[in-house]
Amino acid sequence: MVPAEYVGLWRRRGIWRSNGSSDLTTQVWWFQAERYHIDLRIPLDRVGINGFAGETVVEGERCTWHPTIAYPSVSGELDAGWMRFDDADHIHETGLDNSYEEDWYREPSGAMHGLRLQAPHSDELAYLLISDSWMAWACGSPSGACEITIYRREQQQWIAIASNLATTMPATALNKKDALQWQPGQLVEVPMKPRATWRV
Repeated sequence: MVPAEYVGLWRRRGIWRSNGSSDLTTQVWWFQAERYHIDLRIPLDRVGINGFAGETVVEGERCTWHPTIAYPSVSGELDAGWMRFDDADHIHETGLDNSYEEDWYREPSGAMHGLRLQAPHSDELAYLLISDSWMAWACGSPSGACEITIYRREQQQWIAIASNLATTMPATALNKKDALQWQPGQLVEVPMKPRATWRV
């Protein structure tokens, strides 16, 4: 379990690299639950979109992300950084090799619940991170590309606001209350992947 102060939705304000380059425009969403994460990064021109989902491990000030599915593919490189909380809603991240600095701010989201799902008859995995007002869905095979979509709740409907897909499925029938009641081993359906069942 990650420390409670990490749980929620984080947005990146910017990244500054040791080679002198920086990026203040790429849209980045980092959803973090007690155990799982979903991360999606979309440049303004949508060239070089990337994202990943998996388990997060925090040891002291070191945070390590262990993705099991990713777009365009799972990288073999270590993804870890030193984390400094400037206050409850702002984190400064420094690469282990000092190759970058990132600033993150907390987006109001409420408590974040995270689930890992497994397709019963294939190697596909899915991650669902959901709060009262935000939701992230990631689905794919560890050996291939995955789909990642970010939703925001508006007037009792989930609106897809970002995705690596050109088109997205609605998620109006899903809510956090239902997801909280799912039990390990249970088969469930999600509206983002119709006609498919997943084992919790």
